[in-house]
Amino acid sequence: MDKNIEEYLRAPSIKLEEWKKIADSSLKDKTVKDLEKLLDNNISTKPLYTETDIDDDFSLSSRRGLSNDTDQFMPWYICSTIDHSNNPKTLNARILNELERGSNSLELSSFNEGSLNDILKNVDTAIAPIYFKNLKDPLEKINEYQSYLSGFKGLNKKEPMGGYLIDPIATNLWLKEFSEEKFGETIEHQNLLEKTININSNYKNIFPKIEIIHIDGSLWDDLGAGLSKEIELIASSYLEILRYSKNNYNEVKDINITISSNTNFFATIAKIRSIRIIFNNIFKHFKITGKLNITSRNSSNIIFKEDPWVNQLRITTSALSAAIGGVDKIICNNITQKLGQAPDFIKRLTRNTHIILQEESRISRVQDPSGGSFYVEKLTNDLSQNAWNNIKLIEKMGGITSLTSSEDFVVELRKSREKLKKDIEDKNIKKIGVNIFEDPDSNPINVRPFEEAL
Repeated sequence: MDKNIEEYLRAPSIKLEEWKKIADSSLKDKTVKDLEKLLDNNISTKPLYTETDIDDDFSLSSRRGLSNDTDQFMPWYICSTIDHSNNPKTLNARILNELERGSNSLELSSFNEGSLNDILKNVDTAIAPIYFKNLKDPLEKINEYQSYLSGFKGLNKKEPMGGYLIDPIATNLWLKEFSEEKFGETIEHQNLLEKTININSNYKNIFPKIEIIHIDGSLWDDLGAGLSKEIELIASSYLEILRYSKNNYNEVKDINITISSNTNFFATIAKIRSIRIIFNNIFKHFKITGKLNITSRNSSNIIFKEDPWVNQLRITTSALSAAIGGVDKIICNNITQKLGQAPDFIKRLTRNTHIILQEESRISRVQDPSGGSFYVEKLTNDLSQNAWNNIKLIEKMGGITSLTSSEDFVVELRKSREKLKKDIEDKNIKKIGVNIFEDPDSNPINVRPFEEAL
């Protein structure tokens, strides 16, 4: 061991500047400063954090998400995605199979007209929340969904749980950018925001456990929003919803959001904690006694067609970071998401990712396990402050509706998507199994193509 390093480790007191000098000498042609990385616009990470990086005690901060109601045996909903089938019996069998084998919440993309009662036959939605997320036509068949809820509640004398999830802001832009590619036509939704708020208001008193408004950060992630921008757009969407609620803020006091999680482990944790700070500020300003429910969905940018088995490593990493962040529900997409329908073994693999994290990691035994880390606390501070400053700028420019109608904003998102794609192609961003350590003998997974709803 270098003599200077040995003396430093044995010294009764440690000074940061001395450490930097020794570290610089050990790095040879680099310095400690060179190890700093730009994580996002205006946000960098350092190789070492100390108590001087934080200036307050965050033990009782809203960032931690502390609660007396935490269930250590079910710390988050295990939400499985169900591949669509035009056969109601097949779809029902898939739902029951997932619920019998470990999932306690499900997400479906759509259902064919007149089939919902058959699809949810023998499913107790008072125990297992069932969600529908139809990006192709967000308001399609919502009347049939309401009829199902009324029938279930009347027959069983229990409150159904779940939702018909609509993001009234991001959906329009997502469709404009991707609908031709995905659905063969451009679909416009006029007044989606106003209609969604009216539907939410009608549901609120009749079905208190049903979600309608759901601000989906994973859509912004698809569109090209970075770490801080995703937070900004989620919060700005909520502010726009408040404006359209005609000053009756209690209509939207409990807000449900989705964040994208990825393999940038600590950044995902800090994102979740930062969002709590942002929404706590908003709730205080508008005097709303609301509750923030956070869902995590792994980013579509960490799943690749090439060597899909390696996707499992990335999905597990992103799920663990979301669990440490303390979200309420986690959605792990199947490793075959970019290929086609998941075979039974892949579905089991996805479910077991949750179960292993819950049962073997013991994460649920501690609330906010990353709290107190100088690194995580500083990153949370930097991220929340940067996002808050930009949220105020968005508001000064007229809010998110004005922002999304700006061609400059849309072009900025497109450039971000293109840059990520090019960085992977040029190996500036390394993805195992995709552009580095490709497996020439990777076992292919036989999948069936996805079915489009009729």
